Amino acid sequence: MTLTIELTPEVEARLKSRAVANGYNEITDYAKKVLEEDTNKMKTLDEIFAPFRAHTEQIPEMEIDNLVKRARREVFAERNDK
Repeated sequence: MTLTIELTPEVEARLKSRAVANGYNEITDYAKKVLEEDTNKMKTLDEIFAPFRAHTEQIPEMEIDNLVKRARREVFAERNDK
């Protein structure tokens, strides 16, 4: 895939400076590395919800269901008060 973006001269200068500081001669190579690293950091829903699941695995499903229902009622009530 080819991506074309417009950068202000200031951003281009900063990007070039960062590229050189990180051992890259070409801005495009450095930008590609930064984009690849960023997209590799994206978490799956399973990873995002893992702490919640670990925290709630000892709580009965019915209790979790009741907590969610109560929270939904509170949110809807707040919206209706506005």
